[in-house]
Amino acid sequence: MHHALDSTCKALVENLPDGVCYASTEGTIVYANRSFSTLLGFSAHQVLSGLSFLRFIHPDYRVLMEDFLYRILQKDHSLSTIQVQIMGSDAHERWMEIRWIDIPVEEGAFLVIHDLTSYKTLQEELLLQALTDELTGLYNRRGFRMMAEQELKHCQRLKTEVVLLSIDIDTFKQINDTFGHDEGDRVLKSVAKTLQTSFRSSDIIGRWGGDEFLVLALDAPSGTVEMLTARFRQTLSDISQRQGLPCMIAVTIGSASSSKKAIPSLELLIQQADRAMYANKRR
Repeated sequence: MHHALDSTCKALVENLPDGVCYASTEGTIVYANRSFSTLLGFSAHQVLSGLSFLRFIHPDYRVLMEDFLYRILQKDHSLSTIQVQIMGSDAHERWMEIRWIDIPVEEGAFLVIHDLTSYKTLQEELLLQALTDELTGLYNRRGFRMMAEQELKHCQRLKTEVVLLSIDIDTFKQINDTFGHDEGDRVLKSVAKTLQTSFRSSDIIGRWGGDEFLVLALDAPSGTVEMLTARFRQTLSDISQRQGLPCMIAVTIGSASSSKKAIPSLELLIQQADRAMYANKRR
């Protein structure tokens, strides 16, 4: 009876969709079921016993995994699940949830791994949609704010200067009223495309709302403002002619800069750039 039960349990574990392994306290794989092998990019019948589980953990997550194994050794139940990236034998990176199953054993632990890759991909896609302006593909207000604040903290640590540009399309309402909203959308997309080609990929570019765009140029001394805006205006003029837009696109630009000693808050930079932009419009 016990033998039949053991055989049934082993067959059940072998055919589970999730990976199951028994690892020593040092992280050496003692036993792995078929799903565990396939999740790591091996064939279902590949023998993995004797290999270190840590070798499959992405370098960014190895310390986390080592800490997880240490907690298991100490029977610390405060952390029974972690999410890490693994690097399989096929060189593909996958997201995995690793769960400790607290079954009494003399040494080591039973671990169950579940593939989170599809879930993580969907999560990233939904986050990107939430942070992206649908029409232009640039960051929306939320996305720009989140990315810009993150980069400003980084620049503060490195003591590098930044420039924030506030860009407003002139006579945009008249363009919409005269040529229609479809042409207005073409103008917005052209401005967005020009911003992407005129500035570096590391700079943060967003549609702040309506016909207003913001650019946070990183590691950009205040003396580079004229060069940055002149290059953008020239590229915008060239694109307006090439794409056969209903009119030449003109923009008004205001700027705000930081010093190496201190970087103002994002809100203050935006306020200063907006004030400069509206002052330029009145001229």
